[in-house]
Amino acid sequence: MLDFFAANPLIALAVILTVGLAIGKIRFLGISLGAAAVLFVALILSTLNPEIQIPAFVFQLGLAMFVYVIGISAGPAFFREFKSKGWKLTIFMILLLISMAALAWAMVKTFGLSTGAGAGMFAGSLTSTPGMAAVVELSDPDLAGQPVIGFSLAYPGAVLGSILVAAVGAKLLKVNHREDARKEGMISEPLVWKGVRIGEGVAGTIGDLPALSGQKIIATRIVEDLHEHRLADPSLPLEPGMELVINGSVRAVDDAIAALGSECATKIEDTELVYSRFTVSNPNIAGLTAAELDTVANGFMIARIRQGDSEFVPRGDTVINYSDRVRVVAAPGRMGDVRKYLGDSEKSLGDVNLLPFAIGLSLGLLLGAVPIPLPGDTTMYLGFGGGPIVVGLILGALNRTGPVTWQLPFHANRTISTLGLALFLAGVGTSAGAGFREALTDPQSLVYIGAGFLITVTSALLCAIIGMKVLKLRWDEAMGLAAGATTNPAIISYLNDQTGTDLANRSYATVYPTSMIGKILACQVLFLLL
Repeated sequence: MLDFFAANPLIALAVILTVGLAIGKIRFLGISLGAAAVLFVALILSTLNPEIQIPAFVFQLGLAMFVYVIGISAGPAFFREFKSKGWKLTIFMILLLISMAALAWAMVKTFGLSTGAGAGMFAGSLTSTPGMAAVVELSDPDLAGQPVIGFSLAYPGAVLGSILVAAVGAKLLKVNHREDARKEGMISEPLVWKGVRIGEGVAGTIGDLPALSGQKIIATRIVEDLHEHRLADPSLPLEPGMELVINGSVRAVDDAIAALGSECATKIEDTELVYSRFTVSNPNIAGLTAAELDTVANGFMIARIRQGDSEFVPRGDTVINYSDRVRVVAAPGRMGDVRKYLGDSEKSLGDVNLLPFAIGLSLGLLLGAVPIPLPGDTTMYLGFGGGPIVVGLILGALNRTGPVTWQLPFHANRTISTLGLALFLAGVGTSAGAGFREALTDPQSLVYIGAGFLITVTSALLCAIIGMKVLKLRWDEAMGLAAGATTNPAIISYLNDQTGTDLANRSYATVYPTSMIGKILACQVLFLLL
């Protein structure tokens, strides 16, 4: 059977994905590996028969797809938060890599490990395939296999070590993943509406209400009387005694009422305005901000937006994306026009326009192929991981360029991300099997495995301790930082599956480019210093 898989790599790939994803669903002590299980299935099969190999371009494409989609999703938050704490995370990552390289140097010297295998072990402990390749390039041709062996021994433990720290730490600290995500604005609170009567001394326009109250609210209706409502045009001036319907979280609405005036009794049934939910599928408006839509001029207002599992009230700078579910307020006779304006077509969402995705992915791969000269007549490449995530972050922040919308519909984003990750893990797992099998016959291999595992765990623990105590990160953000240190998709996938939130993605995407480049340099410097 193993020989059959070796002769039919496509069938081997399908079986690895099937078995790995099935095992990843199994929970043990409340923990499941998720897509990371694909890596271990691939590693086991290729260790049993090193001839089982998935073509390199398969996992290269998979990694490029995965990190590009992560980039476009995290792009808006990456640039928005870089000024506040993103630069701190970047500096921390640089210092962490220097510290881990120093620890690796000490271990190689202490245990008398070979130079090439020791540097490869360091690359494997942080799952840096480009770093290992850079060490191979610097090695004597007769010794070029040593870094690969060291890398193969340390790599599986690196994935497992990071996952263990994340799982055990969350259990010991009793982390409430959803509550942490809610506090960071990644999961919304339940939304409500109430009536507010504007008090004396409150000056400005309806659009100024969030700033005047200091709360994330939106006014959708002006209450003329119990049955007569009209749209709350943001440009209209506020007047004492004006009654409005405002939307927001319970706390935000109550605090806003206290700041703006007093609560007034009202109802939204049996009025001249009605509400309904529509799905955004019109390519002409996807990627625009709520202010750019000029909804009042089109006869409606957006009261709430649901993106994935998160529901919130929009601001003027809120970007409306494909597949967003929006709750709108409009006159009954205008709902047909509103539906046409927003799209509201599940069929259109199913017919995903892959051209922007292909353009962005191509730009990322081209950037990854650009040589970057380094001191010592060496050259570095961002590669098929670094190039796509850098381009993804930029395009994700842009959202839209002319008629081109870079963001993908939510479900398409998730599907492409999962598929890319699974392809990468299957390919990299089979590529490591041959070296792993050969190295297991050498008793000293346990030293490489243990040293690599220690570096990985130390790195993750430093991310946890310094991330939470000094950088004031939530646990999942700190573990996203640890995943970013390894730049390994299996770890971030585990975090997302286990926590049920995307909180870890934020710090992961922030440090990924710095970590990837820094590890290549650190591996080369370590090799030269040994």
